Amino acid sequence: MSTEASNPKQRAEEYRRRREETVQEEPQKASGHRTPEQWRDLISQRIEEAMREGKFDNLPGKGKPLDLTPQPYVPADMQMANSLLKNNGLAPAWIGERNQVLAEIERFRNKVRRTMKEHRTALAAAKTNAAQAALEQRWQRHLHAWEEEIAALNRRIEIQNFKQPALFLEIFKLRLADEIRRAEQENREENA
Repeated sequence: MSTEASNPKQRAEEYRRRREETVQEEPQKASGHRTPEQWRDLISQRIEEAMREGKFDNLPGKGKPLDLTPQPYVPADMQMANSLLKNNGLAPAWIGERNQVLAEIERFRNKVRRTMKEHRTALAAAKTNAAQAALEQRWQRHLHAWEEEIAALNRRIEIQNFKQPALFLEIFKLRLADEIRRAEQENREENA
């Protein structure tokens, strides 16, 4: 054992020195303001460094398929139920319900995209102020109806998120402004 490794004070000073060098080299990263791309790059860099240093060379079970049957975050009774369902070619009820909610979200998004495209086409073709005003009123009715539809969808999402295991909480509530932006972007990409 080296004296450096056995002297806690020296190790702490070495750690602080390396930390200060990192802060000086990457001030925006040290302040915690990384973009998702920067986080991915950092994670990839750390994994590559660990691989080069051989930290993954002697892992237990190296070269063998992973045994995913015991799931540490799933209660034992649920593991057995999931195993029975899987062995009989079935899925838990929450998966089917989740798929229904996701399909309903996709139908809603398609309707918004289609209606927005039709509205823009009609607005461009409208010759009079009265026709434009009528189209604007119709658009406002659509927005109001979509707000109500989003409220109903969000209630279903909330219920669904309570039913499914915590690891699968990826169904996020909808916001009309986000859905309008999404539809505009998809329409632009379609027309490009």
